[in-house]
Amino acid sequence: MRSNVVWDNSDQTQDKGRKPTSCSVIDFLATIDASARLYDPDLVCDDLARTSDIVCRMYFRQIGLEHLAESTCMLGKPGRVPKVVYFVIFGTYIFKFWHYIAIMAAQRNISPSAVYIIGDQHPQGRWWQRVLSDIHGVRFVYRELPQNISGVSVKFRHHLSDIVRLQILYMNGGIYLDADMVVVRDLEPLLDYDITLGMVENGTGMGNAFIATKRGSEFLREWYTEYSHYSRDQFYYNSLQVPRNMYFKNPSRVHIESERLYRPNWFEADLLFKRSDYPWWTNFAVHIWTNGNPVPRSPADIQDANTTIAQIFRKVMYGDSRPRTRAFIENGG
Repeated sequence: MRSNVVWDNSDQTQDKGRKPTSCSVIDFLATIDASARLYDPDLVCDDLARTSDIVCRMYFRQIGLEHLAESTCMLGKPGRVPKVVYFVIFGTYIFKFWHYIAIMAAQRNISPSAVYIIGDQHPQGRWWQRVLSDIHGVRFVYRELPQNISGVSVKFRHHLSDIVRLQILYMNGGIYLDADMVVVRDLEPLLDYDITLGMVENGTGMGNAFIATKRGSEFLREWYTEYSHYSRDQFYYNSLQVPRNMYFKNPSRVHIESERLYRPNWFEADLLFKRSDYPWWTNFAVHIWTNGNPVPRSPADIQDANTTIAQIFRKVMYGDSRPRTRAFIENGG
């Protein structure tokens, strides 16, 4: 499926080679979230925006190396989902072992041009330091915390991450992952679709822990627009149930990979944490249902555990899912 949205800067008030004085993309995003005005219009809507990784340019501007952006931030293979990965994390965030695994898995199995951690504070903890030392291409991009959604105060902070991930994906395209979504194989088969999502299950709704999309997706635009009817008291409504309802109205707009993204489901947690016979290698990614489940907290926890989750984590860390000896672990494995 190809998007009908054309990324056209012709409506911007600018002369060739000059910075734009207005940007319709930012104007659109700001209808839901006023803090979207903080995005730089000369990065989102200038002459380079069409062919460049906009978030890459934001990153180099933030670290004071903007002169490197033009030579290092070009997108490959136009018309496809760019191989750019995002995690959106707001607030004080102490990285756990599984966050390290999720980012390592994205790097190894997607081979992205960059992995962006977008938030208002740098993550903390020893596993964040391990991310920085072990995983090439991880970049922190500062993004101020939104204050409300469509003028309505937010009850669940998760909803602020929900709208920012849609903003970034609409502006730039790419692959959004929750910090407990572990990619287990190459996503190349998904990159020609306009947008790929998966249903968690019909009652819960369409998952937003994995979103792979082209820039300017019409489906993504409509989903974001629905936040003009923001329901602050319903945790799943705008983020999961709205896209589910949109999909059922017109299934042809979305490529669905429910089984290969969200199984085992949250109510099938035993398949991850107690059993060892789930064929996880047929998935594109596995969601690690961390709430209330015995998620491994260190390499020692997975060295010889006979569970699906241990197999997955070993595969990410060591390249295969076989148990590892204690000596191997103690020597830095």
